[in-house]
This record gives sequence, structure tokens and C-alpha cells, in this order.
Amino acid sequence: SVILKQAADIDYAPIFFGVDGMDGILEMEGFDAALAEGVILLTPFSAFSTDERTVDFVAKYQEVAGGDTPNQFAADAYDAVYALYNASLAAGINGDTSPEDACELLIAQFAELHYEGLTGDMTWTSDGKVSKLPNAYVIKDGAYAPFGE
Repeated sequence: SVILKQAADIDYAPIFFGVDGMDGILEMEGFDAALAEGVILLTPFSAFSTDERTVDFVAKYQEVAGGDTPNQFAADAYDAVYALYNASLAAGINGDTSPEDACELLIAQFAELHYEGLTGDMTWTSDGKVSKLPNAYVIKDGAYAPFGE
């Protein structure tokens, strides 16, 4: 947000490109969202998406968060909890499973897990690295819009 403000102050108007760390910039207190117009970013989630799962997640989030709009970090957290839940169920982990055994079972399960989350379809490598495709968005009229449409 500081870079966008400083660029505007000196009439410097490049095309800015960012990643998921810029998500939430439109809701930052004291930030002039007009400065972000035209910014292109890669992020796995947009609260402005119209698919049913996202619309439902955003509505429920806003209900419990005083109207705040979730960003990709909220969606990532949601996906992390449900990926762990699904992996735990598939591995048969329960209250009698020791923490050590649960860790080993989860490691094995995640190497085979496919999870369709809010932030995309995910798989994991045997060493725990997640694989999912990012989405490209452009900030247009004060909202995230799919880039290239």
C-alpha cells in the first residue's frame, strides 16, 4: 500500500503486479482503494468469486466477523483445517491414537490426499509440499476481477 501511495505522489503509473500478500489491500484502514486500480495479483482465493462454495463461505465469515470480508489467508486457514480433518478421517485417527502415530499417519495420508478446497484443488508431495494453481486477478472498479476477462 505504501508503494502504491508513493508512486501516485510522484505521478509514477506502472502496471503493478503482486502476489497473495497483497490480498486484503482494498480493506486496509486508511488506504485509498483507488490507488490499487489496475493492480494484477496472483492469489488462490477471491471473496468476489461467484461460485456457490465461495459465496457461502464469505456469507458465513461475514456473519461471525462483524461484516468483514475474508481474504485468502482466511480461506487458507479454512482449507488447512478441513484438509487435516479429511486426512485424519481417512487415516483412522481418533482419540486413542498417540500423537506420534497421528503424525506418521498424517504424513502418509497427505502424500496421497487430494483436497478440493476454497483455494483450489490441492495435492501434496511425499515431503509435504503443497501443489495448487494460483488464480490471476486484476483490481477493477474496487473489486477483484479475473485477469484477462
